[in-house]
Amino acid sequence: MDNRTERLVRAIQNSPEGIAALETLEGLRLCDKFTLRTTLSRLSKSGRIIRLKRGVYSENPIRDAFTAAQYTYGGYLGFSSALYLHKLITELPFTITVVTPHKSASKTIGAYELRAVAMKEKAIGFENVGTLTVSTRAKTIFDCIYLEKYSIAKDKLIEAYRDAPLNARELKEFDSYVKRFIPSRMRNKFVEVKKEMEEEG
Repeated sequence: MDNRTERLVRAIQNSPEGIAALETLEGLRLCDKFTLRTTLSRLSKSGRIIRLKRGVYSENPIRDAFTAAQYTYGGYLGFSSALYLHKLITELPFTITVVTPHKSASKTIGAYELRAVAMKEKAIGFENVGTLTVSTRAKTIFDCIYLEKYSIAKDKLIEAYRDAPLNARELKEFDSYVKRFIPSRMRNKFVEVKKEMEEEG
């Protein structure tokens, strides 16, 4: 590998979380734009780096799957990914789920599946956890009940929230999502899970 290519790989490796945008790499002025894009394409095809999406590149292997998923799809980390990041579960998920307004997609990188789930107007209710954007604890339980197939088993979900109960503010937040997004005739499962969460284990 020539020196310029090696410097490009090192620049990606030395970027925050090992991920760099094309604009950042262009700013290094290692070569002209055409040569840069050609080199990045060649490095991606060879597996030396990973193209997360157009104009965003990661070192290989990825350093942090949560960060890589967020760079790939935007949105906020949700479902089992949010449960893990809020320390409600201890098992690291190998499917990293990002909630977006309109994009549903998935791609496999190494041992991880990065998945985007479109929730339209329901793609709200998030906060920063470190450098990541993650659904709030209240929104996480709402999302997990709303789309159970992306959650963990119901009994484990309830147990997780019994061990770390929602406070009064969070319960109010949860209720607001149910009221806003769920027709009254379809609220039973939300009410039942909330009741079970509040019961003694």
